[in-house]
Amino acid sequence: MPETLRQRDIGFQANLYESQNPTRKWLHTTRRAWVLSKLESVTSPCARFLEVGIGCGVYTEWMARHGFVTGLDINEDFVLAANFLRNVDARVGDITQETKYDSEFDIAVCSEVIEHIVHSQAALNNIFRALKSNGLLILTTPNRFSTMELFARLLRFKLVAALARWVYSEPVDDLGHVNRLTRAALRKQIEMAGFEVVERYDVALYLPVVAEFGGSVGASVCRWGADVLRRSDVLSHLLWTQCWVLRKPAYADV
Repeated sequence: MPETLRQRDIGFQANLYESQNPTRKWLHTTRRAWVLSKLESVTSPCARFLEVGIGCGVYTEWMARHGFVTGLDINEDFVLAANFLRNVDARVGDITQETKYDSEFDIAVCSEVIEHIVHSQAALNNIFRALKSNGLLILTTPNRFSTMELFARLLRFKLVAALARWVYSEPVDDLGHVNRLTRAALRKQIEMAGFEVVERYDVALYLPVVAEFGGSVGASVCRWGADVLRRSDVLSHLLWTQCWVLRKPAYADV
């Protein structure tokens, strides 16, 4: 796979889940597994889904098999690919400006998106508006002070990014995160939008050097570390991804 691929490319996004590096692969697949497990537990037959940020379609395909998906993404290539799937209506759109949907969807998925959006409050407000009463939002975004986010800031430097591509022997790019939120800051935005918190969970620990050179043993060490840190409300901030299930209260549309 060309190492010149970047975040905007479908191939780059898909490779994250098939990385030859065991830890890099786990960092992404453990988040995917959590989101899919939540979808499986809350989806009713013929559900209407709103997907904010289609990416390489890692969740789109599953949702399209269980209902009808309306997808939004600012990337035309992601939208084009998603529209080849049955039961999917994807279009180019910006959730921070999207107000046409009003109480239409049973479930919304917004995974690894709001860290790319400066005005995440507007995004959450519009997702809230788009959901039906008792509708659910499955939301994931990085923890601001996770070890991954702290070290990933170095990828803005071309020499560091080039070194990372050499170490991994596959595409590596600046994450493009412009809105890294702490758990407290995100909770405030969630509450301001009107959501109730159903569940919160943290996944994935990145340990530098161990991740790059530890192979399968290194991945196991990262899994063990994640399980340990998750027990502490303070230390769990070091885990890469904060995961939320949120509900729009029944009284919200009254």
